[in-house]
Parts: sequence; structure tokens; C-alpha cells
Amino acid sequence: MNPAIRPILASFLVLAAGPAAWAAQLIAGYGLSSLGCFPHDAPATTPPGADEHAVLAIVNLVCLAVALTGLAIAFVEWWRARPVRSGEHDDEMPAASGRARFLGACGVLSGAIFSIAILFDSAAILGAPACWNGLG
Repeated sequence: MNPAIRPILASFLVLAAGPAAWAAQLIAGYGLSSLGCFPHDAPATTPPGADEHAVLAIVNLVCLAVALTGLAIAFVEWWRARPVRSGEHDDEMPAASGRARFLGACGVLSGAIFSIAILFDSAAILGAPACWNGLG
């Protein structure tokens, strides 16, 4: 691989880590939850066991770890691309350094937003009953 392309590719992968982790968590969570409620053509007559919540919690933790790893790597990349001297301004930076700084900042923002989204989605595992059994 060309050494000049490697940092750009890494920046795009870090930028996509948060959204990809959130999408995987959302799709896997929906699929696993619906499998517990509708294992066949008809709805389940008994509520799913605690195993469903454990599997969903593990999926959410893995996806949160991916998003937070992307956030951490993006922060490091953003930090490395900062101006070296305290008096150096953004308009004096080379274009490649400015691009790396911008992609790093976007990766930090993306990682933070999607990590929070995964945390909010994870609260449903703890607070919502499986399959809404007994609610009406």
C-alpha cells in the first residue's frame, strides 16, 4: 500500500467506526429481540429468558467498544495534526495537515455522537420488558 494513502484510509475508517457500530447494534438488537418474540410464524407464548438480555447486552457492549475505539483513535489523529508551535495559525498549515485535522475532528464528533446513541439504545435493554408481555 502506498504510504501516502494509508493515513487517509485510516482516517476514513475511524470516521466510519461510530456509525457502523451503531448500525450493527441497531440491526443486531432488532433481529435478536424479534427472534425471541417471534421464533417461528406465530408469536412466542412464553416470554424469552434472561439469555436474550445477556446477548443483547454483549452486542451493545461490543458495539460501544468499537465506537469508543474509533473515537479514541480519531482524537489521537486530530491531536497529532495540531500546529506544532503555539503561534502557528491554521492558514499557515499545509493542506495535508489541515485535511488530517479536519478528518480527525469529524471522527471525534462522529464517535462521540454514535457512542451516546449506542448508550441510549442500551438503556432499552434494561428498562423495557422483552416482547411487551403482560402489558395489554
